Amino acid sequence: MTPNRLWIGIFAIWAVFLSGILNNVVGSPGVLQALRLNSFLNSRKVQLTRLQETVQNLQTDAEQLEKSKTAQQREIRRVLGYASPDEIIFDFSTGDSI
Repeated sequence: MTPNRLWIGIFAIWAVFLSGILNNVVGSPGVLQALRLNSFLNSRKVQLTRLQETVQNLQTDAEQLEKSKTAQQREIRRVLGYASPDEIIFDFSTGDSI
């Protein structure tokens, strides 16, 4: 066996281990797990961005509720179902349940 073929064989075996194809046999995660982890990381980054936007919106709402009497009154009426004297309430629910 020539040294070139020996090195090609060693390189081929090394590439198979790196790929992660033999993960169940050898226990080496390889490239496949790295790809899965990168995908998982990207999904978590997207989720983190959405949660940061939600936090920002909630902080804005909290600031408005702390500083504005009008916002406080509007939120109280919304949560408790009250109406101010100048508001008209429309009830579109039907009395009959189908």
